[in-house]
Amino acid sequence: MKLFDTHCHLTDPPLAKDLDGVLQRAVSSGVEGFIVPGYDLVSSRTACRLASANPSIYAAIGLHPAWLTPASNFSPESFRQLARLRIPVAIGEIGLDYALKDYSVLPQTEVLRAQLELATILSLPVIIHCRRAFEPLFLILREFSGVVGVLHAYGGGPQLAEKFLSLGYYIGFGGGLTRPQARKVRETALMVPADRILLETDAPYIGSHTVAKGKSEPRDVLAVALALAGLRSWELAETAALTMANASRLFNLKERI
Repeated sequence: MKLFDTHCHLTDPPLAKDLDGVLQRAVSSGVEGFIVPGYDLVSSRTACRLASANPSIYAAIGLHPAWLTPASNFSPESFRQLARLRIPVAIGEIGLDYALKDYSVLPQTEVLRAQLELATILSLPVIIHCRRAFEPLFLILREFSGVVGVLHAYGGGPQLAEKFLSLGYYIGFGGGLTRPQARKVRETALMVPADRILLETDAPYIGSHTVAKGKSEPRDVLAVALALAGLRSWELAETAALTMANASRLFNLKERI
């Protein structure tokens, strides 16, 4: 059985302080691959360094809306230079976040479009973050028909998921799927086609039914896989194989092995 965590922040504490232990515990749980997304230029560079040093780690590069400030001066060229190293497998995490305090719509949409254009130029998929902005996000993504990607830690419900699936996007499920009370997430997991589901933890930030927020690790993707298998009446090995194949397809991992 091989599991793949498509979204974990190994660049951040507490995971970064015990990286060897984190990876060993993950492997012991059957997790053999990790995508580490950047959220600004510094974390993107760190993710690329991790990926270059460990064949089981893959990097994504991008500017998250929460790290977008008037002083950030987003420059696609800085991220393009990282991409020229042929290390990143995706642009992300990027997106819209209207749950942020004092958020501004125009800068978020401008930077998102710039990064989607970069993904188009580089022929890379995208890792999308979205909170309280699914309708405007859909309209923007629809403009970039040549770009595909994943809506990570999706929480928008089945009807909205249909719209993003129609654009060719994958849906990422994390610790929320393990919570019996997470009705929308679990309903969505039942309707997403098997070839569009990805597993993730967003470690250490998103917890699960049994692991507190801030304490999660990539090994906890096993609990997500077990929850998905239970919902879909799949065997665990089948769930692992399907989601591993989906990750490999979306992020073109076979070309990098």
